[in-house]
Amino acid sequence: MQTNRKNINKNTNDNGLSADRALYNALRMVFVEGSYCAPAITRALKGFKNTRQHPFVTSAFYGVLDNNVRLEKLISELCEKRPDKNSTVVLKIGMYYCNYADMPSYAAVNRGVDLAKAVGACSGFINAVLKKSIGYTPKFKSELEKFSYTYNTPEWLCRQVIADYGEVKAAAILGAVLPQRTHIRPVLKRITDAEFRSAVGEGQFTEYGCYVDRAALDRLEAGTYAVQSMSSIRAVNAYINSISHGDVLDLCAAPGGKSVYLSELGDFNITACDIYPHKLDLMRGYAKKLGAKISVALNDATQLNNDFVNKFDIVIADCPCSGTGTLKTKPDILLNRKADDIAELAELQTKILNAAAEYCRPGGVLCYSTCSILKAENEQIATRFLAEHDNYKMIDSTKLLPDTDNCDGFYIARFLRGIK
Repeated sequence: MQTNRKNINKNTNDNGLSADRALYNALRMVFVEGSYCAPAITRALKGFKNTRQHPFVTSAFYGVLDNNVRLEKLISELCEKRPDKNSTVVLKIGMYYCNYADMPSYAAVNRGVDLAKAVGACSGFINAVLKKSIGYTPKFKSELEKFSYTYNTPEWLCRQVIADYGEVKAAAILGAVLPQRTHIRPVLKRITDAEFRSAVGEGQFTEYGCYVDRAALDRLEAGTYAVQSMSSIRAVNAYINSISHGDVLDLCAAPGGKSVYLSELGDFNITACDIYPHKLDLMRGYAKKLGAKISVALNDATQLNNDFVNKFDIVIADCPCSGTGTLKTKPDILLNRKADDIAELAELQTKILNAAAEYCRPGGVLCYSTCSILKAENEQIATRFLAEHDNYKMIDSTKLLPDTDNCDGFYIARFLRGIK
């Protein structure tokens, strides 16, 4: 399973309550207001001026999310009725401190109680529940529930992953531990590999870049690097394989990272699309920042666009999906996801892929991809597409999994459009 993010300061200090309140603010945005984790922690830290405590808050924030299924289980068994929303957030923070952080139990309870007082929760109730949670062994009604608890993954998703891969492989996928720092790559037309390595200093280098901390980012000049995950980089390389030029259509391109990276890999004329005008502005700004030459176009990927028919050598349909491949880096992804969503997403993906099939020139390559690990969104979509489009054939497929590829889960299938 993902690490418990134990790099928590063992000692309480004068800034403890302020740090806990910043953590509470970030988690409340996620659990109560429905925010995504990245903007929530960014906003909370902007309001917390003690930058030395930022690593503590960030680590604890992701630690709570990493353990949310377990924390929910403890709350359900240790509370006679569901606490109010604010108290639930406080309990999750306190239980995380008590059971998963590298912090003495008495200090963890005290911090939970102080936080409860600060946000108007019942401190006596919080104190009692936190003390009961220390070392508590939950009871499980089924092996599936135990599996869900062990790998901090909702039961519906555990059931599906086990069905797709078998229990042993499912445990390996859901239990994989990925690097927790930010992955960046150099923009090689602006900085050499040697200059990049020198500026980064010590770090966990990869075949495409490096996992870095905030200090390393501060040493690099803006525009000389791009924040991009290993799975995203590998996906782009899989799209083009040995292709070095041509007209490219990226149908679901926002925020633009793949299109911008692709522009650096060859002589490509790239059109990057999205359905929302403000996202086109974001892609324009990002491309300008990195000196990339791409065009952007407003387009609904689910609808046939006659202006695109038979116009492109490469068409990329990187479709909206469940995001189940990114659970290790975006642990909030499943807070509002339901089992029923998968069938709806599969229909959306099929609709986009069917439209995309019309945009390839004969002899062109159609690329389908998702950041999902579920076969219902990957292999089954590809099989259905081939059954319904006899003018296409499979070139190859690539499946990235956290346990074997040390990156987010990702699926890429490439289809060749026949000459006839």
